[in-house]
Formats: sequence, C-alpha cells, structure tokens
Amino acid sequence: MFDATFPSLRRAWGLAPAGLLILAGCTQLPPPEPTEPAPPASAASAPAASCEPVAATPTRDDRDLAGRQLLHWQEELRSAGGEPLAARIVRLTAAPATPAHGVELGLALLHTRNPGDAARAQTLLDGVARAGTPEAAPWADWARLLAGRAAEQRRLEEQADRQNQQLRENQRRIEQLSEKLEALKAIERSLVPRRPAAAPPPSSR
Repeated sequence: MFDATFPSLRRAWGLAPAGLLILAGCTQLPPPEPTEPAPPASAASAPAASCEPVAATPTRDDRDLAGRQLLHWQEELRSAGGEPLAARIVRLTAAPATPAHGVELGLALLHTRNPGDAARAQTLLDGVARAGTPEAAPWADWARLLAGRAAEQRRLEEQADRQNQQLRENQRRIEQLSEKLEALKAIERSLVPRRPAAAPPPSSR
C-alpha cells in the first residue's frame, strides 16, 4: 500500500514548489490603482444666468419732467414766432441721437404733413419706447403715446392718398368719355346730308 501511494505523494510534493512560485508571483503584482471619484456634475447642467437687460423703471419725477418738456416743445411748434419747423428738423437730425432728441424730432415730424414724415416719426418714437435704457425710461411712455398718434396719422394719410388716387382715376375716365362723345358728335355731323342752296328768285322785268 505504501508503494502504491508513494508515486502520488512524490508527484504532489513535486508540484508544491510550482504552486508556491505562482502564489509568490501573485503577491508581487502591483496593487490595483484606486478608482477616482466621479467628477461633479457639469456646470452646464446648472441653470444659466439670464443676461437679458432689465428694463429701467423711471421715477415719477423724471417722467413728469419729461412730460413738461414735451408740452413745452408742443407750444413752441404751435407758435408762429418760434424756430421754423424745417430748421428745427434739420437741427435735431444733426444732433446726437438721444431719447430726448428722438422724441422732439418725432414730434416735429408730426407737424410737417409731408408724405413719409409720419412713418419716420413712428420709427423714431418706437425706438425710444423699446430702448429699455435708464436714459430712455422717462421718455418711454410719452414716446409710446406719440407713436400711436403717428400710426393713426399715417393711416389717415394713406387713406387720403388712396382717395386722391381714385379721384384722379375717375377724372381721367370722365375726360376720356368726353373726348369719345365729342368724336361721335363730329362723326354724326359729317354724316348729315347738306341741304342744296335755294335758287335765287326770278328777276322781274
């Protein structure tokens, strides 16, 4: 029995050093690198701060001062002895572009009654009303009020232009009909036969 198991024991002892070498090699392997903690949530996931400008809120005193200045300009434009309207428009057009100058120029353009001036005034006044800057805040409500007046005046001017155009078209048609009527009368006169001239009475002897 000992003889039979001896070869098996010898093989087992022969394999033992190899197993020990393998275990020793495993112990010499470098330890695994520690895993890094997960990065914090991206800043992009945070709600972005709004960069839109906040409309300035004028004080009551600033709005009242702007309204008084607007009334003063209105009185100057109605006064016959003040600055001529055309010269005023030229001066304001060349002046620096400020909300106050924009409102004054828009008000002056509403007094010209020239084609296109109401549309120009509406553009200027809408720009001041929508500016949203602290400088334009006292003028925003007044500019919005005048812009509505400019839009109404522009609508009336366009309506008057359409009516004048229709009137001119009707006048042109009346003239064409008159010319045709005169031509028909001329043709009718040419078709009427002429009567023969009466014979002279016989002379008495």
